[in-house]
Amino acid sequence: MIMTRYFGLLLVGLLIAVGFARAADAEVRAWDLHITANRTSIGEGGTVMVAAQCIPSKLDISKHSARIKLWPYLNGKQWGAAEKTDQRGQATFIIPMPDVGTARIQVAAQGPVRAVFPVGQPLARKAHVSNTVVVQVMARKFTVPAHRRHLVGIEYEPWFTPLMETWSTAEAIPLLGKYESTNTSVLRQQAIWFDKMGINYILIDWTGNIFGKTKWNQRPQNQRQIIHATTILLKTYAGMRREGIPAPKVTLLLGLDNGPSTTTTALNEEMHWIDKHYIKNPRFVYLWLNYRKKPLIVIFNGGGPGFLAGKLAAGEPPINTHDFTVRWMASQLQYTHDTHGHAIAGYWSWMDGSIRPIPTYHRGQCEALTITPAFFATGGWLVPSARDRDNGFTYIREFKTALRYRPHFLNICQWNEFAGQPTGSGYGPKHNSYGDDYNIPLSNDIEPVSLTACAYRGCGGWGFYYLNLTRAFIHLYHQKHPSSTILAIGSPDHNAVITGGS
Repeated sequence: MIMTRYFGLLLVGLLIAVGFARAADAEVRAWDLHITANRTSIGEGGTVMVAAQCIPSKLDISKHSARIKLWPYLNGKQWGAAEKTDQRGQATFIIPMPDVGTARIQVAAQGPVRAVFPVGQPLARKAHVSNTVVVQVMARKFTVPAHRRHLVGIEYEPWFTPLMETWSTAEAIPLLGKYESTNTSVLRQQAIWFDKMGINYILIDWTGNIFGKTKWNQRPQNQRQIIHATTILLKTYAGMRREGIPAPKVTLLLGLDNGPSTTTTALNEEMHWIDKHYIKNPRFVYLWLNYRKKPLIVIFNGGGPGFLAGKLAAGEPPINTHDFTVRWMASQLQYTHDTHGHAIAGYWSWMDGSIRPIPTYHRGQCEALTITPAFFATGGWLVPSARDRDNGFTYIREFKTALRYRPHFLNICQWNEFAGQPTGSGYGPKHNSYGDDYNIPLSNDIEPVSLTACAYRGCGGWGFYYLNLTRAFIHLYHQKHPSSTILAIGSPDHNAVITGGS
């Protein structure tokens, strides 16, 4: 008798659960998903515009006017930024196409379940899916870039891994979607964009690999993931070069001091590992950026020459300059720009908090300069001396300095940081000093992002605007006497006095 009652209750529970599941499913399936694309064929690396339409069922239109989040899929795997429909049930996707072959595009009303990095995750079997649009992605011929006296590089982050950054505080969502740094299709598309812009090399951020450690073999697991992501990038670039696609050269930004620090012993061990596994690896021949007949390594030392001198005075060994050309880097050089400053000592800059960035000279020649679309200053992004994007006007003014000095290495800060501090968790005693990125205007990323998708502190983004602006800059940069003009509509400077009627 007890078992019979128990079975009856269980059966009722199952029926109720099934009823709820069917009701929830009906909420989604009351929409008919239909997509169209603006083309049926494209060259590799190009983009396809996909328009989605959610059509309510005839049964009850009034209950289904809410916006629905839709996820794009390419050949059964999530690819691209998710978008919400507008009040008319429409959404638009810009889908980059990096891989040659037949591309089958679908849109689903369900993304990967509990996926920190949804890009590349398979389509759920029971997801409500649109029709399929087929696009042929064709191989195209790339032009090998000419040898340049003036090289343009961009700072790059490989830190989107399970134990590092996970897009939780990103200021915008990349067109590629929330990707992991080991995704080879992502790496391939980014390299094609670099070629389109005219980027000669990328500076990969390894600054935090051994902070707080005294030996290279003490590196933690999260930093090992960054190293693994870099290895995947090198393998991808090597494969692209064999296909005739001019992937950029590569160098690394190591770290001695940025608040936390390490030892010169650990740095030398790290450089030995790089030499063994990357420089001397036959698979990666021609990938590394050489300078003055040696592989170039850049080391971040926020403490500057004095901090390094203290290390050496304490008995730590000098940095290995026998196998590498070593350049030092710091940040905010405008605060140390004097006869004893970092730039005078030959330090490059990661980012300057000045509309006129500081040039670095070597043997009487301008060797390096860093420009950025926006910059923070002492105190972070929210202090008055920081400068926002201003619709590209800040970037244009910084580029004017590059045209004036024409350094051998023009560094751009940066491609894909997409990380910051959560609200209330900033630096300083009041936890209100925010670095890295803050929101869309107060950030320095250039990678193309969705124009409408919502991120941590707002919705929307800059699309291809800064990629195209960078491409225009680099085109002018390589002309001896530029005749073209680049314009952006900006707002007045902070505390500026405006006169006149317009």
